[in-house]
Amino acid sequence: MTMKLNAGGTRLRLGTAADSRLTTSTTLVPQEPGHVGARVLAKTIAAHTVKILLDGEMLDPTTATDELLKYGISLEQGLNMGQGIMHFLFPDEGRLAMVLNWLNSRTSLHVWEIAHRIPPPEAFYKAHPEVFEACKVCGAVILDASTSSTMTTGSVNPLTGDFLASWIQTQLEYDPSETHPRFFFHVAVPPRLWPGIMRSHFRLDHVI
Repeated sequence: MTMKLNAGGTRLRLGTAADSRLTTSTTLVPQEPGHVGARVLAKTIAAHTVKILLDGEMLDPTTATDELLKYGISLEQGLNMGQGIMHFLFPDEGRLAMVLNWLNSRTSLHVWEIAHRIPPPEAFYKAHPEVFEACKVCGAVILDASTSSTMTTGSVNPLTGDFLASWIQTQLEYDPSETHPRFFFHVAVPPRLWPGIMRSHFRLDHVI
């Protein structure tokens, strides 16, 4: 039987055994603080991304579950920091670019070619280390947090935005200086810019 549901604003179709097994990983627990909560968020984003890719026949259904499990294990071991699920699934740059073009066509996000020129929000990261940790684990960054009413985030994976925004907003509810919910914008970052952004934001120098 085929089941349809809405997640992150995208219509999903779950009909295969592989899809069904993936659904067990999609429950987000934003109230878990710190490193544990960041890993939960990253795994949630990864599971959702894999389902979308399966729905679009962009990923082999016979290996998708195993790849997702390997990614989860790598997170528990502190590996792949700053990279995210897309780099893990598609280490080949050409294949990654093709799949990202397909994802971006579905999400209609702005692609920021100048993202690497924007300095990290050091003060915000320092005030909110749990958000810094979540960004590092999930492969995302805060591009602008200069106003109290908005926040702009960015990542290679265009599907990260909704989950990250929900998680960050939950964390900010514990900050007395946050007087009202923020409006979040998410932009896509070209993969070729990501290594420099990782170095700038996270002091990481992985070879992608």
